[in-house]
Amino acid sequence: MPKERAVARGAGDTSEQPPAELPAGVDERLMAVILSNMFDGVMLARASDGMILFTNPRFSAMFGYAPGELEGLPVSVLNAPGTEAPEEVAGRIIAALQSEGVWSGEVENLRKNGTRFWCVAKVTAFEHPYWGHVWVTVQLDITARKRAEAERQRSEKRLGLVLEATDAGAWDWNLQTGEVYFSPYWIASLGYAAEDVLPDITFWERLVHPEDLPRVRSALAEHFAGRTPAYECVTRLRRKDGTWRWNLDRGRVVEWTPDGQPLRMVGTDTDLSDQRWTGLREFIAICAGCKKIRDESGNWHPLEQHFGERSRVQFSHGLCQDCLRKYTEGLMD
Repeated sequence: MPKERAVARGAGDTSEQPPAELPAGVDERLMAVILSNMFDGVMLARASDGMILFTNPRFSAMFGYAPGELEGLPVSVLNAPGTEAPEEVAGRIIAALQSEGVWSGEVENLRKNGTRFWCVAKVTAFEHPYWGHVWVTVQLDITARKRAEAERQRSEKRLGLVLEATDAGAWDWNLQTGEVYFSPYWIASLGYAAEDVLPDITFWERLVHPEDLPRVRSALAEHFAGRTPAYECVTRLRRKDGTWRWNLDRGRVVEWTPDGQPLRMVGTDTDLSDQRWTGLREFIAICAGCKKIRDESGNWHPLEQHFGERSRVQFSHGLCQDCLRKYTEGLMD
């Protein structure tokens, strides 16, 4: 090697530089290897009539065809019929290519055996020296992702129906950041609009009746410490109109930090307006003298009035055996 060439590349650099021009045919062989080994499917179609000119092995396999079998067929055979006919889908893509030179999106395709599958596709217009104006299409099968999305949507819908049927709203709380997701039904059940609600635990704390907050914090602390399998507390939440709604708050920590701190907690709030006196634990203030009950506003009511206004309970009056005996003995004395 001439000394001056070695010096020009730098001391110790003895690597050969690639030639300025590759030998004829090298580019074609390289592209053939790349196309044959691509995980994405690649297709070349003629713009003038929409005929398929070339597909790489992956593209043919995705659609269930043998290598070369798609060549000479119209691109519309690839589109699954739906709300739009395959020809209409192809026409819409062609219109975008003619005006923009490129199109991308999701398409539902049809395999040779008639089964459907989803792909994300990108089509680019290109001028080829032999074929003229062509479209280069790259597609990737996303059927598994689409199925997962559909199943997630079905699950969310089922959960929403269950929560609504049980007068419950869902929440998802990041205990490290304080961020909380409140389900749409949770928000609407208290009379709020989405824009009224801040996705933060401080917003929820402002809705809880001040007298109930100590019990809430105590129940949470017990659960965070692992002394209870779940968090449960009866509280009063303030509706948008200022009234209070009795509420059963339930939840469980589902994720922990590496050092054992609670990270994520999910749960439900259940409206107890029609069932708050069905045996669920809560504090009831009863006068030791007259036995009246104090409501959340501080007013005292006879037992029958208090329970009658807050539940579906009906009352009948009679005497228990002890009172009957005392009453009878009193009459006899």
